[in-house]
Amino acid sequence: MRTVRPFWILGVVFAVWASNSAAQQDCVGEGDTNGDGLVDPLDGGFILARFGCEVGSGDAGCDIADTNGDGVVDPLDFGFVAARFGATYLNYGPHRDNLEAEMLAMAVSGEIRAPDFAYDRILGDMALIRIEFPELIAVVDDTDYVPNQLIVSVDDDGPIDDYEALNDFFLVVDEEINTWGRVLTFCDNLNALVAAVEYAGLDEVNWAEPNYFIGIDDYITVAPQGNTYRYSIDDGFWDCFDGCDCHRYWEIDVSGDGTVTLISYSEEGVPWCEFD
Repeated sequence: MRTVRPFWILGVVFAVWASNSAAQQDCVGEGDTNGDGLVDPLDGGFILARFGCEVGSGDAGCDIADTNGDGVVDPLDFGFVAARFGATYLNYGPHRDNLEAEMLAMAVSGEIRAPDFAYDRILGDMALIRIEFPELIAVVDDTDYVPNQLIVSVDDDGPIDDYEALNDFFLVVDEEINTWGRVLTFCDNLNALVAAVEYAGLDEVNWAEPNYFIGIDDYITVAPQGNTYRYSIDDGFWDCFDGCDCHRYWEIDVSGDGTVTLISYSEEGVPWCEFD
């Protein structure tokens, strides 16, 4: 068992650990001027407070408040928002740049979007692991599915109002209709396993599933054990179309104070596998 206490590297990974809360939130529904996932009087007040404001004046709020894009905030914009009072949307929060940490955090939490604490924790832990084990820099968790898509089969023989309402809620930005089903593209990445359950529960949906990849070679799973997170890392190589021939396995613990501990390492595969 190998343990490292990273006193000298804490400054190196500080920027990696920094929260993403200040990032721009791009996924907002119509009328949701403050991006909280709900159209309510707060959004109406946002518009009223900017009546007469012109786009390009230097106030970023003017651009948001100009809901009809005519260059000025006026009663038409308030009417646009008021007509949508009560509408709800998935609150995506800010976009995360690190897809690996986001997907792992969604898997750990089981939530439709990764909570900030889980994303930041995993992002920081993976930075610490790769500093201690540089050979893992190139071992990046492959997503099992397209992170912003879902495949669904819809029964078109009747009304599909609930299906369309769910599309609005999840802020679907594209719907590709094929003979075998529909490919939905969402505004940002989400937990497609959770979204599939939501869609499959609708009467007008026959089935729903993530848009899965094949040929994955690297897998990482995370298992929280109190304040310690255990990372199981599978570095696969050689003929990975339907399962790699060769594997390197690490089990690594990272404690809440940043202590990195190698629990185990092993290698396995077919006779022609070459391990360093």
